[in-house]
Amino acid sequence: MKNKLIKIVAVLFIIFIISGCSDATEPDTLGYVVALGIDKAEPEEAKFDITIQFANPAKISGGASEKGGEGGEESIENITVTAPSIYSAVNIANHVVSKTFTLSHTKLVVFSEEICRQGIEDLLETIGRSSDIRPNTYFAVSKCKAKEFLEAVNPETEVNPVRYYTMIFENDYSGFVPQNLSQDFYFYSSSEEKSTVLPLCSVSEQKGTDNFTDTGYQYKLEDFMAGQVPSEKKETQVMGMAIFDKDKMHAEMGDIETEIYNILTGEYSSSYVSYSYSQTPGDTITVLQQQSRKPKVLVNTSSDIPKIMIKVFLEADFYSSTPEVAVEDHLDEFANEVSEEIKKEIQQFLSKTQELGTDIVGFGSYAKRDFADVKAFSDYKWKEKYTNAEIEVLVDFVVKRTGLVVRSENR
Repeated sequence: MKNKLIKIVAVLFIIFIISGCSDATEPDTLGYVVALGIDKAEPEEAKFDITIQFANPAKISGGASEKGGEGGEESIENITVTAPSIYSAVNIANHVVSKTFTLSHTKLVVFSEEICRQGIEDLLETIGRSSDIRPNTYFAVSKCKAKEFLEAVNPETEVNPVRYYTMIFENDYSGFVPQNLSQDFYFYSSSEEKSTVLPLCSVSEQKGTDNFTDTGYQYKLEDFMAGQVPSEKKETQVMGMAIFDKDKMHAEMGDIETEIYNILTGEYSSSYVSYSYSQTPGDTITVLQQQSRKPKVLVNTSSDIPKIMIKVFLEADFYSSTPEVAVEDHLDEFANEVSEEIKKEIQQFLSKTQELGTDIVGFGSYAKRDFADVKAFSDYKWKEKYTNAEIEVLVDFVVKRTGLVVRSENR
């Protein structure tokens, strides 16, 4: 009986030990970092100016004598420190602000364009080894200083700043931002099968561009990049994408090309797209366009010139048309014209990626299936072969649900 009692006490003691919270931290002692901005430091030997953006809990949930839940720029605060690495900056910030910063809620890491042009391999290694920064964190390239971008952030419509970044980078109704999480960028930055991209961000300028498109796809829309959309006030913009060759920024593309990229990668959900139509020259027809299924891709590597076939599947609802011509009476003709315009836009996009030597769509992921092992695929030198690949583009475009429009015009 005595031995049995001792065993019970020992078991209870072990349970209490392993379920204890000796390393627990009180929530009000933590500083929740929602975004990081990384700029080149002056002098250069100092490595980086790192901006830490953290949440202000009192403005999110409200304190005893404050009206909380208001959001806006007061829901976040910024501190910039000069340090050789991210965690060195966090350590310094812990001694400046009366909080212990944690990166477990970080939603965005912004790199300045200047740093990305030089290469971000060291920073990627730090982030990849971190047990705090989550794989669903977003990376972005800032055309202005990363500090300037984060300081201009004003989440007026969202109380929670993390929710604000989620809505910006995960918006299903905008194809102008590439859908690419940090885990994808980290993995493919050292891969031979695919090149990587990151969203472009910046602060608005007073004046936009005059680069209006005259093609049938996104007719009369400007090919904007972040910061180029005119605005009367200083505000943040996320639009377009930076193209990387391994860890170095290689080129950039505007919003329309980014939308084509999302369609080809199957990450496109829906957006409003404007088209021209031969029956209504000079006028714009707007549709709500959706991707009905993932693209079909076939790659043949039996010769030194790869053969690629990609077929995209899109469907659309009419959201505007011109009163002079009932487009609904010529659906097949309109759909055929649109298919050709999309095909032409895709071909131009893919030709540009071949000129840049960057397979950002990821055809290499299909090509490697033809090889027995990693070495055989590496010896094929896919990225070099891709520049001369023969690419066939097919487009399946369907207009749906037009009945109500037809009835209203027939009355």
